[in-house]
Amino acid sequence: MFTRLSKTAAVLSGVTASLMITTPANAQGRPVVVYGQGEYIPTERVSFADLNLATSGGERKLQARVSKAVDRVCQFGGGGIGLIDNGYVNCAFGAWKDARPKMALAIARARDIALTGHSTIAATAIVVAAR
Repeated sequence: MFTRLSKTAAVLSGVTASLMITTPANAQGRPVVVYGQGEYIPTERVSFADLNLATSGGERKLQARVSKAVDRVCQFGGGGIGLIDNGYVNCAFGAWKDARPKMALAIARARDIALTGHSTIAATAIVVAAR
């Protein structure tokens, strides 16, 4: 039944859905209301496991991968040469704003490991999302 509810929520793209459920932990039988936004937000995970981020070459490759991911999630077609697509610009600005701190942590962690053999910085994933 949960699978069917999940599929139904996915079909309601762009519509706010609400679901009322009662859980065993809710002994009084009061409903627990869960609100979900059925809107699809394009996201892409950027892999960097194969890069040596302690080098400038590795950093440049990561920058290029994130740049391509931003273009894909913001649906930049490249057809508007000479024109400014405000939707793309706003999306890319938000996506880069979220990605840069994650990139900086991954690079700092790689440098720590290269220098000392370990790092106190937790491993992180770089996920680029349309904003």
